[in-house]
Amino acid sequence: MPDRMKPTHRFARTAAVLLVAVVLAAACSSGGSEPGPTGTNGSGGESPTPVQTATGPPGTAVYRYANAGLVATIRLDGEAGTLEIENGTGRELPPPDFYILDARDGSRLKGEVRDPTSIPYRQTMTFGVSFSGLEIDDIGLVILMMGRDNYGAFVRQ
Repeated sequence: MPDRMKPTHRFARTAAVLLVAVVLAAACSSGGSEPGPTGTNGSGGESPTPVQTATGPPGTAVYRYANAGLVATIRLDGEAGTLEIENGTGRELPPPDFYILDARDGSRLKGEVRDPTSIPYRQTMTFGVSFSGLEIDDIGLVILMMGRDNYGAFVRQ
């Protein structure tokens, strides 16, 4: 019976060697000198460089919220802009609102939506918005409210 076990033992040893070779090859090819996600070259001694995620001229910003059929886009230029709501939720939505968290100290700044109204299902509505006392670069988060409900944070585009 020991003679019959030899081919199986050889196969297991060969499979283990191949597995180690594949793992080592993958590890060697992933380190390279390509930039990492933070903009470093992987050499270790350098400070990470933040990745720029926002585009557009200084003083402008676009934020987007998308969840469960609701898509909201807020476009800001200075302290004013627009809020567009696309309602694909399957129900009428209460009037929109928003607030901003200051990135410097976390304080809450109330935004203003001009003439907020309910948004019928399958409708897209655009509202004028404004806020004061904060520069675009100091915005930490923009939070969407629908009626009294906090829907969550927008993502800067």
